[in-house]
Amino acid sequence: MTYLESLNTALHELMQNDNVVLIGEDLLDPYGGAFKVSKGLSTEFPKQVISTPISEQAITGAAVGMAMRGMKPIVEIMFGDFITLCADQIINHATKYHWMFNAQVDVPVVIRTPMGGGRGYGPTHSQSLESMFLSVPNLTIVAPSIFHDPGKMLKKCVNNANNPLLFIESKVSYPKNLIQGKDLNGVHIEYLPESNNDSLLLELYPEEQSDVLIITYGGMSEVAANCVYESFISEEIIVTVLVLGSVKPLDTQSIVTLARKIGRILVLEEGCITGGWGAEVSSIIHERCLHSLIKPVSRLGSKDFPIPASMPMELEILPNLGCLQKKVVELAK
Repeated sequence: MTYLESLNTALHELMQNDNVVLIGEDLLDPYGGAFKVSKGLSTEFPKQVISTPISEQAITGAAVGMAMRGMKPIVEIMFGDFITLCADQIINHATKYHWMFNAQVDVPVVIRTPMGGGRGYGPTHSQSLESMFLSVPNLTIVAPSIFHDPGKMLKKCVNNANNPLLFIESKVSYPKNLIQGKDLNGVHIEYLPESNNDSLLLELYPEEQSDVLIITYGGMSEVAANCVYESFISEEIIVTVLVLGSVKPLDTQSIVTLARKIGRILVLEEGCITGGWGAEVSSIIHERCLHSLIKPVSRLGSKDFPIPASMPMELEILPNLGCLQKKVVELAK
């Protein structure tokens, strides 16, 4: 099953509940959304799929109202770059109402949107902007990878949400098969049962002490998994990857436990390096694991430039396997 098929199947299952509504742009069949995640839904559930004019702020505001009246709206924002147009409704309304109205209302709205580059879509359709929302109280941010079951995670988010939630999808992952077992260069996947945030480990040799720990999420997890294999083959460096399903709140327990055990840490994200998610993770590690660190925490993210439409130039801006391996070698020395 592909990443996209998992999400589409989950949406079909969720909408068996009449309280679940999907709202966004260009959702109706035969188009079925810009990336076809919503394909077939308007045919099967014509009263629960609302295809709207182009106004992300209005779409989000309408969904917030529905949520306050007891419905479970799922918002589809066509490209993650447009989440900036929803910011007022998310930051100043959806996340505040539970507190402003003395806990008399909840706002269980789930906002789905694809983030990331890698497809040559240019500077306004290729960004990873989820870190802009890290400091917003009462907002959860979830980002499944190809090593997760994104549909299962979406169902959990919709069914259990009491407060607003951003569900970040990796657009380059949509056509890819979900990875199970040892299907990717022999990399072993270990799901952490003690984590409620869908955290998992990627390791080539789980029984061996690792030289470097990479912490990442979403679309960058596949790059990190390839680094596990390539680093051992080319440099005999043993790398463990902690893939987080929850961007916020963080699985701090898993981060701290592994950071103390391994001591060389690299935080990988697709968003811009300055003021990003990696800075927050690095701060937590330095505060709680300082005496266990062999080297200061290293970070890798996109360069602080707009993302070009030219694919060769885009590769110069976004993190890739080559620059990740270089960072790993530097840490392991």
